[in-house]
Amino acid sequence: MKSSTVRYLIPIFLILAGTMMFSTWEKKSSDPVPRMAPGAPPGVPDGLLRGPNGGILLRGGKEFQIEITLYEQGVPPQFRVYAADGSSNPVDPGQVTLRIELHRLDRVDRIGFQPAGDFLLGDRVVEEPHSFDVKAEARYKGKTHSWEYSSIEGRAVLSPGIVREAGIAIESAGPATLRQSIDFPGEVTFNEERLAHIVPRLDGVVRSVHKDLGDEVREGEVLLVLESRELADAKTLYLEAVQKTSLARIDLDRQEDIAKNTDLLLNLLESGSSTEELDRKLKDRSIGEGRAKLVHAYARLRLARTVFEREENLYRKNISSQSEYLAALEDLRITEATFLALKENTAFDVHRELLERQRKFTTAELNLASANQKLRALGLGDEAIEELVQSREHAFTQYLLKSALSGTVIKKHVAQGEAVKKDDDIFVLADLSDVWINIAIPEKDLKQIRLGQAVRVKAKSLDLEARGKLTYLGNLIDETTRTVTGRVVIPNPRREWRPGLYVTVELVLGERKVPLAVRKEALQSFRGWTVVFGVFGDIFEARPLEIGDTDGTWVEVLKGISPGTRYVTQNSFAIKAEILKSGAVHDH
Repeated sequence: MKSSTVRYLIPIFLILAGTMMFSTWEKKSSDPVPRMAPGAPPGVPDGLLRGPNGGILLRGGKEFQIEITLYEQGVPPQFRVYAADGSSNPVDPGQVTLRIELHRLDRVDRIGFQPAGDFLLGDRVVEEPHSFDVKAEARYKGKTHSWEYSSIEGRAVLSPGIVREAGIAIESAGPATLRQSIDFPGEVTFNEERLAHIVPRLDGVVRSVHKDLGDEVREGEVLLVLESRELADAKTLYLEAVQKTSLARIDLDRQEDIAKNTDLLLNLLESGSSTEELDRKLKDRSIGEGRAKLVHAYARLRLARTVFEREENLYRKNISSQSEYLAALEDLRITEATFLALKENTAFDVHRELLERQRKFTTAELNLASANQKLRALGLGDEAIEELVQSREHAFTQYLLKSALSGTVIKKHVAQGEAVKKDDDIFVLADLSDVWINIAIPEKDLKQIRLGQAVRVKAKSLDLEARGKLTYLGNLIDETTRTVTGRVVIPNPRREWRPGLYVTVELVLGERKVPLAVRKEALQSFRGWTVVFGVFGDIFEARPLEIGDTDGTWVEVLKGISPGTRYVTQNSFAIKAEILKSGAVHDH
């Protein structure tokens, strides 16, 4: 069904329903009741008699009648019932037992009566709305009389199809949390902790551009390719440093091996090992030219010691002359001194050379680290640097400018073939998965504000709403606006919160849970009451409320409906308009 057709059908349907239901008082009784002629006094529904007190006259045969009045002058509405005999003469209320049941859409109110002067007074208030089926039962002089009639007001009947086409929304009343809050103006801004200004870090010429304005970018993804002489120099310097470090490492390893083997040789010499044992234990060990000198000197020392011992023995036996003995002793001393000096010099030279190799290796490592840091400063990562070392074909001038984070390209100032400087701001990327809401908080409100307060952010123009907490409160008051900046971080998975959007920020000062509440937009003013339209199947009925506090979204309900009552939350004004148009109200 088209919406234009629905617009015309709803009023017609409701007028017909109002004619059938809204102002109907239908009597069903075991006793016949005379009908009023057309033109009966106002205040009594058509088809029923008005009694002398202005109420509804119900007759129980020829010997008894009651008149039901609803009295509400200066007191809450209550039934006052006047009893009379068949000749309309008042009877003693104490001789009458009366009870009335009011059958509403969601409950039954049972009312008992006690004599009060010349009438029977109901024992409870007749609550609004006065829309119900009435069942009355009276006992007088041993005979029971019963009547039934309907009093309908403030109702409309709508089919599910019409409800759907009219855009009427329905919810169930229940508990809610009321928030005491205060509103401030705010603006959506980028999360500055997730904002990146991309610069090339070196001078060059743009070979190709891979990303455009608005494109989504992943961290590490290539933004553009640059040709740079500066990068070529840096790569060359790094490769040279790698090679020098490698050679220095080889030299150091060899010298460490020589030093280790030399120490072993010196220890063997110190222990007096034979030359045969030296050859066996030092076989295939690298020592260098010092080995031959030491072994030769050691062999001469051993020979000199043997000659001296022989000459000493012969001298003591007077076989050899003193001069021969002294000559052998002198030769031993000279040979021993020569050996000791050579041993000390060899140890010193070997370890001095080791220190020199260590110094050269350390210097090479420092140069390599410096070259590595320069490449990193130019934007090359571990993978690119490793590839530079391993690859045989080097694109020395090619530079891949990569994204520092995952986000969206929000600014772009570069084109293919353009010459760029190392500090040119050629891309700006923003991670829009969450955004900042900056709030202008007047100084007069600062005493109510604290970090961690719950916040609700609303953009009415886009029908957006989000929740968060106050995560930042500035320390300075703006001299011009006399405000302090507050900040809320909210998630933005759908990218609906666009930086630059003006919003309203509701800071929650306190919360109170209430057992029963309805949405504020559901409230309507009806016959001087504040009402919601309760939903009972296909019947919509105005329900007057006694309301308490509100936070702008929810309204506390003190009286009028029960938890779980279904009520109209959207387009309730349409139901009100149709009820008023149909005249579905009554006059007490």
